[in-house]
Amino acid sequence: MRATSHDVHFGQYLALVQGIYPTVRGLAAFDTGLEPIWHDDTGETVAAQVRPLVQILKDGDSDDEIVELDNGLFAEVVRMDDVNGDFALGLCFCVTPDAQGEVAAIAGEQRFAHLSDLLIADYLQRQALASKEDELNHMTDELTRRYEELNLIYKAEDQASNIYHGRELLRQLVVNTSRFLNVDIIYLCITGKNIAMHKFRGDNPVFQAEALFDCLRGELMPILAEQGSALVVNHVEDFKRLGIGVELPFKLIASPVVNADNEVIGLLGIASQNFAIDFSNSDRNLLDVMAKKASKIAQSHFDPLTGLENSNSFELILRELLKNSWGTETQHAIANIDIDRMAVVNDISGRDAGDQLIKKVGQTLAGMVRSRDVVARIGSDKFGVLLENCDLPTARKVMQKISHAVSSIDMQWEGESHQVSLSIGIAPISAQAESVTSLLNAAETARNVSKERGRNSIHVLNLEDSDLLQRKEQIRWVGRIQSALRDDRFVLYAQLIQPLGPSSDKPHYEILVRMVDDDGSAIPPGMFLPAAENFYLMASLDYWVINQAFRQLSEYNRAGDGFQISINLSGQSLNDPTGFGAYIENKLEHYQLDARDICFEITESAAIANIDDARSFIDQISSLGCEFSLDDFGTGLSSFAYLKNLKVDFLKIDGGFVRDILNDEVSESMVAAINQVGHAMKLKTVAEFVENDAIRQRLARIGVDFGQGYGIGKPMPFSEVSASAAKSA
Repeated sequence: MRATSHDVHFGQYLALVQGIYPTVRGLAAFDTGLEPIWHDDTGETVAAQVRPLVQILKDGDSDDEIVELDNGLFAEVVRMDDVNGDFALGLCFCVTPDAQGEVAAIAGEQRFAHLSDLLIADYLQRQALASKEDELNHMTDELTRRYEELNLIYKAEDQASNIYHGRELLRQLVVNTSRFLNVDIIYLCITGKNIAMHKFRGDNPVFQAEALFDCLRGELMPILAEQGSALVVNHVEDFKRLGIGVELPFKLIASPVVNADNEVIGLLGIASQNFAIDFSNSDRNLLDVMAKKASKIAQSHFDPLTGLENSNSFELILRELLKNSWGTETQHAIANIDIDRMAVVNDISGRDAGDQLIKKVGQTLAGMVRSRDVVARIGSDKFGVLLENCDLPTARKVMQKISHAVSSIDMQWEGESHQVSLSIGIAPISAQAESVTSLLNAAETARNVSKERGRNSIHVLNLEDSDLLQRKEQIRWVGRIQSALRDDRFVLYAQLIQPLGPSSDKPHYEILVRMVDDDGSAIPPGMFLPAAENFYLMASLDYWVINQAFRQLSEYNRAGDGFQISINLSGQSLNDPTGFGAYIENKLEHYQLDARDICFEITESAAIANIDDARSFIDQISSLGCEFSLDDFGTGLSSFAYLKNLKVDFLKIDGGFVRDILNDEVSESMVAAINQVGHAMKLKTVAEFVENDAIRQRLARIGVDFGQGYGIGKPMPFSEVSASAAKSA
């Protein structure tokens, strides 16, 4: 239906509704006579069908409701009243179910009410002003601006979630405000953070713009600080009323930017030449919204003392820089900077003196790097610097200049004089870097080396620091492992161990463990197990795995025929064979499991290192009916000699031999020899790293009993494996 000059902007309204509620497919609107006054193509196909529903709603015989239509869509019919509570407009929204197959009502939500208030006001005003074309045109412009305000709010929120960098986020906010407001100048100033940015209409300089900026900073900001709300200047008299001593050829609005304590720290202003139309309350309200967004950005991305980026923003920028380095030869540098003897300054002259020194050092750092580089305060007396497109020799020269400049700072406080110096660590940012955490650790480690050398020095990370970095990284994992154990943030995976010949045995799976990251993704064991081994957390992890695996197995055994599982045990758990064995026995009884369904895997190296404890533990648990598997067999020099002293049921052939079996005769001979010895001792053999069918077939010809690897089955969540087995049973 083609709109006439008196039609409401239903198309814009529908577009806004669809932007918020993606399941909305169409709209039909009905007047008090139940005549359809507007519809899109989808709404047109159902207008006649829903008209009786609108009649029922108008008569007050029913509340807003959702009904299914003949074409597979659903209709939500909404009644809209005038100021007297009388029926004024009926809306029918054509909707589809969401991904879960549900149809959710939108009429009761606040965002919908906000949009609908605009629509009904628009509709009623247009009816009242239908005979006054000039006023109608004016109202059209005003309402269009109000729709744009809502668009701006939603788009600004979307943008904020995508932009990572504090200053860039503020720049985009200024650009968005300029894009949606028909003004000559946008100006953002946050004095405490050394932020001042502006945008001209069409990027063309505006006459007397600098005088306007000076007025906003020098005269309007104190008034904002006192008043705490936006200022609107439409006429010369407004300048005089506010006590502003200068008259400028502009109309303007200034809204305050505040800190977490609601103190004014800056302003967001818009201005147009004095011959432009007056700013309205809508302009003021919109600018207030954007100023609040600027306040939120300032609070979350910038340090309140120095005005520099904070540690959170610094890490986000570093992550983006690292991402952009992948697949390129570009090298950047990261520096970690610590003010030497900061505690001495605080102890002798007090915290105020310490804060003053931190501010001076921050200002010096920011003033000695390029505009595209980033300086952040990442700790109480620590700073981070990102030098883009900068190799290590150049980064060292930059840091030497900074170190010299800081040592020249005159730090006098109440008669006391303090010598200032820095300890600086530098590390490269390249495509080879593993993560943001590893880069931060690298720079921090380099800075610690600098500090240990007597302070006031610079250390550039080199390969000799790798062991120290690795240990520091593992220490960080210790806290994460302990937290994951407390919060139950580990998850079990399982990988199939498949017979290579005919077999009537139950399905057999090896149980594996993953840590759950903050975003819900699974962290592979290679990331955290080395730290657990080095810092003696493996026994705690083994206890957790046994309890969880036994619990899940008991649940699925009740649902089906069940299966056999293999659980890896660490050498640390074997250090207490009696206590650990008692725990397993208790859990078998608690979950009422058949011990024959449980196999424990012990690596050859762990068994040899704890041979007496391992033998005692195996004898104790075997007497319950559990089986044992000796893992990674063939890696030790005395493998065969130790094998006869351990009562095991399975022999797992080390994957290093198996994966080369097709192209290395020695590897094939080793696999055949281990398999032959295992069978001579009445053991079942399992080959690891079976990556394809060719390896599988070769192992079957050799006579190996079982295979395990990606060519047979990839690890998958134990819950999915168990559920599938129960379902098929």
